[in-house]
Amino acid sequence: MPDDFYVVVGENRRLLREVKELRARVTALESSRWWRVHPRFLLRRLSKPAAASEGAVAAPEAVPTAAAQDDDPLLARFRREVVARGSFRDEQSVANARTWEQFLQQLEGREARILEIGSFEGMSACYFLWRLPDAHVTCVDTFAGASSFVARGDDVSGLEAAFDQNVGLVDASRVRKIAADSAHALLELLDEGQRFDLVFVDGSDLALDVMVDACLSWQLLAPGGVMIFDNYIWRSPLGEDPLFQPKPAVDAFLGLVGRNCQVITMSKEAIVQRVELAAQSNGDGALAETAP
Repeated sequence: MPDDFYVVVGENRRLLREVKELRARVTALESSRWWRVHPRFLLRRLSKPAAASEGAVAAPEAVPTAAAQDDDPLLARFRREVVARGSFRDEQSVANARTWEQFLQQLEGREARILEIGSFEGMSACYFLWRLPDAHVTCVDTFAGASSFVARGDDVSGLEAAFDQNVGLVDASRVRKIAADSAHALLELLDEGQRFDLVFVDGSDLALDVMVDACLSWQLLAPGGVMIFDNYIWRSPLGEDPLFQPKPAVDAFLGLVGRNCQVITMSKEAIVQRVELAAQSNGDGALAETAP
């Protein structure tokens, strides 16, 4: 890729960070007691309906922050209680959590076991810990940053320290951190005989890595367990080659295990539930597989 591409990407990311910081400041100001009781701002807010009724053109509203865009009370509360206190670069990384709710509810009150492949700064791990106070989360990451981050020239220093700090805001005692590449870590977990109720695959963006993570973690997924492939339709900055995209690997993997899983959703994320098939005789001495 030409050097200009990385310069433009880097500048865009810098501008996005500045916009997020400004939005966060605006949100903090508007939620403060000073904003609510200051006479000048109070009178301005009270006069808005009257001006509108007289046909006046309303001033354009500020672009809402990530927190303001959440119409889900759980996500809004999570951002207040955890994200606002932590050190996260991407506040949108749990925007899909509302899709998870249907099966997270089934794990409530249980010592559920969750496996996360690719933790970055711990946003999704924090959500699982916060949402399920009895759950235990195993986090696998090299904390060296994915290939796409390196290609864009992102600063990936301090990821592990940020992860430790962030999960500590919820409950680090329920976290097992494995700082290693997923291929070795997952084989280690298999040797230990581990099983998980939920597997969150969000490690490498490269198709072959995704395939390895899927195949190994599928063996770690308990019957009835749920597997989430994050960034299913994500487009890599490395190019259009299928080897640089998660989707072809996920599609190929699901083509192999399709009879053993039930698809929950295939949109921004691919989410499936493992279904165990029982073996029974088909009448000619051979064994056939049927859903229980």
